[in-house]
Amino acid sequence: MVGGERQQWSLGALAVSLPPVVRKPLGARVLAVLHPVCAVLGVALLAVLVQRAGAEELGRVLARAAPWLPLVLLLEVARQGLDAVATWVAYGHRAREVPWHCMLRAQLISTAVSSVAPGGRASGEATKAALLSPYTGGATALAAAATSQAASLVSAGLVCLPCAFAAYLRTGASWLTLVLGVHALVLLLVGLGMHAGMHGRALPPTRPLVATLLGRTLQVAQYGTLAVAVGIDTTAVEALLAQGLHLVSMVVGALVPGQFGVRDGAFALSAPAFGTTPARALSIALLAHGTQGLFVLLGSLTPLVWKVHPPSWAPHAR
Repeated sequence: MVGGERQQWSLGALAVSLPPVVRKPLGARVLAVLHPVCAVLGVALLAVLVQRAGAEELGRVLARAAPWLPLVLLLEVARQGLDAVATWVAYGHRAREVPWHCMLRAQLISTAVSSVAPGGRASGEATKAALLSPYTGGATALAAAATSQAASLVSAGLVCLPCAFAAYLRTGASWLTLVLGVHALVLLLVGLGMHAGMHGRALPPTRPLVATLLGRTLQVAQYGTLAVAVGIDTTAVEALLAQGLHLVSMVVGALVPGQFGVRDGAFALSAPAFGTTPARALSIALLAHGTQGLFVLLGSLTPLVWKVHPPSWAPHAR
């Protein structure tokens, strides 16, 4: 990453990607109303889905899945580590100025923010930039955050393409195949356009892109593991299908904390594509919520129990 005019472009691009609460007082007021309303609606929808699937059957499925949870958590730890690596290498030659333990701390905190705040990963990357700016300066930190965000969008689009093909193999030319295909193209166009606007070239740097792509690949394995855990006959097709539903629900449920109700509804409606019951499909989403909730808790507690001291020196202007 370099300074000067390009960092100003990065700052502007990240500001565009951030939720309205960061940019406009009017948007903040609207969001302050919409966010809790969407949260209540999401929880209400989840309650309806649980009732229709059958609480007793869900309990049996979740109990069966319990032995698989350590592997799911291990995959999530590895994925979080790769997300931290993606942001760290996005600093380029300035990365050595950011202590790795501070990057890990920022990753934990940003995970909690991105899970519950509107804007998802964009909010998380902005949080990382704020936490790490004492080491490199605000412009460099925001530029790295914007680069990491662009790499995340591109990698998600690349992974969503085989997800759309998996949907086609299971459902043919269905609404699910169309949604995943369009979603993949939109992610690629937004990610490439965002980076081109910042740096004048379409592709993000190789190292952040590879790190985020590996993280998405681990997430495919994670969802495949969850599908096996709930008793679904799982191949790579089912794992990709589950990952595609996760990616779409993140956008559709952007205003719903944790995508409660939205992700669950997507999985329940897609039960025929998995060749299973709504209870088992819904259980995948419920177990994913549990994993996400654990890391939200860890990230929320991190600022209280893991203290760091900012550097005594002011970062050099670059």
